[in-house]
Amino acid sequence: MTDDDPYADLKQHRLTAEAQAITAERRAVVPRKIQKRRRHFVKVPWSWVERLTRARHIVTYRVALHILYEHWRAGGRPCTLANGAVEGVARGTKWRALRELEHLGLVTIERHKRKAPRVTAVV
Repeated sequence: MTDDDPYADLKQHRLTAEAQAITAERRAVVPRKIQKRRRHFVKVPWSWVERLTRARHIVTYRVALHILYEHWRAGGRPCTLANGAVEGVARGTKWRALRELEHLGLVTIERHKRKAPRVTAVV
């Protein structure tokens, strides 16, 4: 090491252009399926947490979290909750959860015959 250049010793550890090309080839290629999948999260108001402790069914939590996410995504406007909207929740179970959420005072529901309900989160 010389006194003129304090980084002279570090220069020997730099990658050459050839080594950079080899490492670029070895980089893991992420499949498109994984790239498109995004991690989302839901903010739950504490008042909802307190009221959901009185819920009788676990599916009520799943539907509640879905409604909160849709409430955020729609900018607070009512959202339509189709039968297949919540993954793994059947039609009858969805309605039971909605009735329970309405009973707990967390949502208001507009019911229409033979149509998906319009749900508004009470935040």
